[in-house]
Amino acid sequence: MTVNYELRQTQTQRKKRSKKAQLFIRYCHQSKCTLFYTKKIIHIKDWDKRNQRVKRTYPGYLKMNRYLTKLKQRVEDIINDCLFDEIEPTVSYVKDVWLGRQKDDKKIEKLSFWQYVEKFIHKSENRLSPNTLRSYKTSFKNLKKFERNWGSIIDWHNINMDFYNNYYEYYVNTLGLKINGFGKIIKLLKTVLNEATQEGYNDNTAYKSKSFKVTKEEVSNIYLDEQELSKWIELDLNEDRKLEKVRDLFYVACYTGLRFSDLGKITKENINADLISIRTQKTGTDIIIPILNEVKLVLEKYNYNLPKPLQNQTMNRHLKKLGQLAEMDSDVKTYNRRGGKTITTKFKRWELISTHTARRSFATNMYKRGFDKTMIMKITGHSSEKVFMDYIKISNEENAKRFLEQSKQSA
Repeated sequence: MTVNYELRQTQTQRKKRSKKAQLFIRYCHQSKCTLFYTKKIIHIKDWDKRNQRVKRTYPGYLKMNRYLTKLKQRVEDIINDCLFDEIEPTVSYVKDVWLGRQKDDKKIEKLSFWQYVEKFIHKSENRLSPNTLRSYKTSFKNLKKFERNWGSIIDWHNINMDFYNNYYEYYVNTLGLKINGFGKIIKLLKTVLNEATQEGYNDNTAYKSKSFKVTKEEVSNIYLDEQELSKWIELDLNEDRKLEKVRDLFYVACYTGLRFSDLGKITKENINADLISIRTQKTGTDIIIPILNEVKLVLEKYNYNLPKPLQNQTMNRHLKKLGQLAEMDSDVKTYNRRGGKTITTKFKRWELISTHTARRSFATNMYKRGFDKTMIMKITGHSSEKVFMDYIKISNEENAKRFLEQSKQSA
């Protein structure tokens, strides 16, 4: 079975030799095909058939491509639901569900909360990244452990404030885990509940209460300033090529803002006029990144064919070793609430380095260079300023010094 976009001209459009065409989704199953009308008319020259996207020449191409991704996903979700429910996804059945003519068994069938979770994870295998899918599985595994401790089976009717408060008590106070970990699980749970509510499985909206909130406390994440990055790139690693490759990948990430999962997508083919065009793996966002001089030097070193990143855990271990070699030995205090108490822990800076430090370093250093937040967000792919500002890791002391410098310049 295949799901693809297809441009088709009406008879009138062909007669008038129009350069525009209607956009359809074409679904084929067992040699039979059907079309889903998208209500979109596109100039033929703006359509990228190979990548199934509108080109950058299309006004508002980013918004349109996000819309097309969601529309295609809707068809794929119908198919995945059929497969999960052991219903043959014939073209007529899928078309009927799309048009609302078919009630769809999921509207009649009653699923428990846990049955729906299984269904959600199954249909998400093709639409979520492996890391995100792993987060869902781990989170619901933790909820299962809580269920045994709680003494009640979690189901639609009892996901309320009593559930929330008991789970918080178990996660933060009994297990002594971090508030942010609890908040992450609640965030994923609310995503599943929203989808279940939209699909008609759940009618309990207690989770939408303001008190049923995603908890979050500020984390003492570090970033590498440009002086530290200069020290990293100057390290003599000729005796350890693996460490050298990890260092170079990290350095490129620090000056592009890319996640490590996207670094392997940098090739000569997607570079034009000192600009890198990439669709991010995690969010599917199309971004364009300027090639700074720092990046160009590394790209030329590898003839624009960067080494493949190692597994995240291995990368983090090597990055900490690099931090030690770069003498990042100053102390950093972190504060976390666990078991109702604030726990203070002291680390060496190198102990806190991870792959994600690179994106924080890019955002913070470009912000310090004076670039507008909106410009930086376009490069990092952030759509929320609130989320983006979490990446800016300027200390209070550093902020005060910068304020003094700028006030002297404006005086």
